[in-house]
Amino acid sequence: MEVKTSLLDNMIGVGDMVLLEPLNEDSFIENLRSRFDHNEIYTYIGSVVISMNPYRSLPIYTPQKVEEYRNRNFYELSPHIYALADEAYRSLRDQDKDQCILITGESGAGKTEASKLVMSYVAAVCGKGQEVNKVKEQLLQSNPVLEAFGNAKTMRNDNSSRFYGAALYS
Repeated sequence: MEVKTSLLDNMIGVGDMVLLEPLNEDSFIENLRSRFDHNEIYTYIGSVVISMNPYRSLPIYTPQKVEEYRNRNFYELSPHIYALADEAYRSLRDQDKDQCILITGESGAGKTEASKLVMSYVAAVCGKGQEVNKVKEQLLQSNPVLEAFGNAKTMRNDNSSRFYGAALYS
C-alpha cells in the first residue's frame, strides 16, 4: 500500500502565514527568510500572495509550471503567483465575476514582472483565438489606469509606481 504524503511534508517553512505559530513579527520575518533562502519566493497570507524579488532568474515560470497550476485548487500546490492568476481566471471564466489583482511594493520590488507573469499565465491557459485576444486587450487597457493610482514621490524616484495591477472583465 502506497503512503501518500502531504504537500506540507516537503514544504520549507510555512507556506501560509495564517498557519504560522507563534505569529509575531520575528517568526513572520524568519519564515519569509527561510523560504527565500530556499528559493521559495512566494508565501500566502490566506488568499494574498507575498512575493519576494530574488533579483535573478528562477526556473519556476516554465510551461510545465503553467500546466501544474492550471485548474488546481489555490492551496493544493506550493504558493505561486500562477495559483493566484488561475484562481482569478477561473472565477472570471466559470462564474462570470470581474477580477482585479492588485500588485504593490517599493520601486524595484518586481511589480511589473509580477504583472507580466499574471498576463502570460492567463494568455497561456485561456485558449486560442478571439478569447485570448479579448483577455490580452482587457489586461493591456487596465494596466496604465491601475498603475496611475500608486504613483508618488519617494526617496528613490520622483514618480515611483507603488501599485501595479491586472484586471479581468467578463
